[in-house]
Amino acid sequence: MEELLARFKRYLELEEGRTPRTVREYLSDVRLFAAWFEGRHRRPPHWEEVGSAHLRSFLAERSASPARTTRLLAGLGKWFKYLGEVEALPILKDPTEGVKRPKLPKRLPTYLTPPEVGRLLEAAYKNRSPRQGLRDWALLAFLYGTGLRLSEALSLTYKDVTYQDGIPHAVRVLGKGNKERVVVLSPTAQRALHQWLKHRNLEGHPTSPHLWSHTSGARKGQPFPARTVQAMLKRVAKKAGLKEWAKLTPHKLRHSYASALMEAGRGIDEVKELLGHASIATTQIYVHVSRKRLEEAARALPDVLG
Repeated sequence: MEELLARFKRYLELEEGRTPRTVREYLSDVRLFAAWFEGRHRRPPHWEEVGSAHLRSFLAERSASPARTTRLLAGLGKWFKYLGEVEALPILKDPTEGVKRPKLPKRLPTYLTPPEVGRLLEAAYKNRSPRQGLRDWALLAFLYGTGLRLSEALSLTYKDVTYQDGIPHAVRVLGKGNKERVVVLSPTAQRALHQWLKHRNLEGHPTSPHLWSHTSGARKGQPFPARTVQAMLKRVAKKAGLKEWAKLTPHKLRHSYASALMEAGRGIDEVKELLGHASIATTQIYVHVSRKRLEEAARALPDVLG
């Protein structure tokens, strides 16, 4: 079983380009179901014999939330697909297809308004250490100004940047599933990256390819760890006096970027490409955010009662 899971892990990482978190979750889902099956039937599962009825019993006993149930079915569905297509087991049909997915409640993404982002960046820049203030300000402004996932931003290298008239113009990004896209920099992102690179080129490691890397100390030249950036964002958000600062994550800056574009009247197709979404359904959530535009549209209807 563990040897099979190890091959599944390599498949997810190398062939599907899944994130480490997704890989961990899928492996955990498979182990969870296997343990349940063995406890119920007193033997390890023969995967080609597992049917939809087994999965329904498993989910019923767990009483999981709709979101957790959906995640379990996604992980197990990927497992059965792997067993049939890669391991060539006689899986005639993915048993998860016979299990109805629960309806998930629609949640609007939480995000910062442009004035709140401005307060955040001002708090980041006002640091006792000018070097640290520049780093925090530049990275947060770049994340907001590009809408990149944190992992995408931290993996950028010098070769990924294109310039116009000596100013950063766009970055080439390797996103989920190893899909490559080009993100044109907004004015905010341009200024942030330009200012950071002046400092990075002067004081950073001369041969390190990483854009967002330490410029001093024992880690000089190494990219910033994601946890360091997450902790920094909370610290700066608290300093800025933002509501629910403890819940703020770098991904919320991505939501803020998308929401600001929709508020500015950009098309959903444009936002989809900039965010690197595989499906427009993922981008659709930001359509509901633009309440201001909806109010303006409603008021534009000629009043026939006046």
